[in-house]
Amino acid sequence: MVERFNEKANALAQEYWRLKQLISNESSGKRLAEIEKLLEKGIGGKLKEQLEAEAKQLRKEHEDRSSAVLSLEEVKRGLLELTAELAPNLDLLTDNFFPYDSEHDHLSAGYFRALTDLFFGAPQPEIAFTVATLSSEGIRLSATERGSSYETLGYVLMIIQETAKKLLGMQNGIDTCCALLKGHEYAFIVLKTLLTAERSLRLEELKEIAHRDDKEYKELMSDLYDKELVNGITYLLSDGWEYQLIKERDSTYGLTDLGRWVWRFCNADLGTASEEERMGRTTISNSGLNIHKILKFLKR
Repeated sequence: MVERFNEKANALAQEYWRLKQLISNESSGKRLAEIEKLLEKGIGGKLKEQLEAEAKQLRKEHEDRSSAVLSLEEVKRGLLELTAELAPNLDLLTDNFFPYDSEHDHLSAGYFRALTDLFFGAPQPEIAFTVATLSSEGIRLSATERGSSYETLGYVLMIIQETAKKLLGMQNGIDTCCALLKGHEYAFIVLKTLLTAERSLRLEELKEIAHRDDKEYKELMSDLYDKELVNGITYLLSDGWEYQLIKERDSTYGLTDLGRWVWRFCNADLGTASEEERMGRTTISNSGLNIHKILKFLKR
């Protein structure tokens, strides 16, 4: 458990955004070039004194930006290392809500914006799962979610921790799940089909969508296609997964939060994920992804 986690996370996030802003301010470089041209022409008097003073300040800012690039990399690593042991200071559960411990700062929106910027390249003030939402207010569990509140809390923290480990190049559960998918092409197809549908599906619905999206391969495989789809579902529901990527409920199959994140990062590793996929939005163009080409790439 990291002591004073919230305060450390907020401080790193504040520095992260300060450095990002400093690095992004490129207008001073153009201004410096204009001033130096004027000084080369022999401008004199009070104007020269003013321009020389401004040029000195702008050169310092340029040096600061150069050092900020290196400092930002250190801050990024610090944020990810802290998040790999994500341990927010929380108060007791009240009505499906874990508020922050009053003896500690709240985790700021800046921290979540920094994390989502690092994870997906698009900052957001909260991280939303289907089972819970993490924000500067605290961690709110879904009222419809079944099971233990503490199990759900541990689950969403695990996903964020494993993502941070992945970006740090450490051994992590996201890569483990991607590796397990490499060995079963139809499990990958099942995930894609559920993501395309944006809802839980009965087996016949899943088959119908997969047939439509994968028509040429379905015709090539004939009757074996449906059998392998069922095998893909069985594989995803087997005991070989520490946390499952799909769930079965009332004879329907749906993606878990981890399933969505694994899909997102497996595709991102291949450079095939759209911005919507990386941010967790599940609209996917049927023509935008050839699942069999991806699987061939993964198996290399």
